[in-house]
Amino acid sequence: MTDIGKADLQKQALRPLQDKMAKEAAPGKKGVRQNETTRPVDGRLAMQANLVEFLLVVKKESSTTLQTQAALGQSGETTGLDLEAMEYNGTPLVELSPDEASRLIDEDGHFGVSKTAQRIADFVLSGAGDDLDRLQAGREGVLKGFQEAEEIWGGKLPEISSQTLERTLELIDAKISELGGSLVDVSA
Repeated sequence: MTDIGKADLQKQALRPLQDKMAKEAAPGKKGVRQNETTRPVDGRLAMQANLVEFLLVVKKESSTTLQTQAALGQSGETTGLDLEAMEYNGTPLVELSPDEASRLIDEDGHFGVSKTAQRIADFVLSGAGDDLDRLQAGREGVLKGFQEAEEIWGGKLPEISSQTLERTLELIDAKISELGGSLVDVSA
C-alpha cells in the first residue's frame, strides 16, 4: 500500500470524530456549541479528542500487527486478520508450512523485525506528520497496542515482538527528536 493509500485510510479512521465535532458546532457561531445552554467549545478539548482517536487507531493497528507476528513465530497459524492491510499477499497463513512461516519472520521476511517495525512506524509518522502531540499520541498508541496484544495473547509475546516494539519506538523517537521534541516515557 502506498503512503498516499495509508494516509487515506488514516483520514477515514478519523473522519467520524471530525464529522461529530462539526455537527456539534452551532451554525454561524464559530467556537460555540448549542446544548441546553450555549457555552464556548474548548479548542484544546477538540484537539485532545483528535489525539485520543489517533492513539486508538494506532493501538489497534499495532496490536493486530504484533499478534500476527507472534502467531507466525509460534505456530504459523492465525485467522481473522486483514493481511492485505498489512501488505501481505502471499500464501494464506493457515496454509503455510513451518518453514514458510519461519521465512516470513526472518530478518528479511515480511513479518520480520525491521519490516514490521517500519510498517508500524510509518503508520504513526504519516498520520502524525510534524505534529509533536500526534507523534506522542502515536507512540503511546504503539505501547498500548503492544500491551493489548500481550493481554490477548495471554502473556508475554515472543521476543521477536519485543524487538519489533523497540525498533518501532526508535523510529518514532528519532522523528520526535528531529522536530526538537522531548520523549514522554510511557511504560509498556
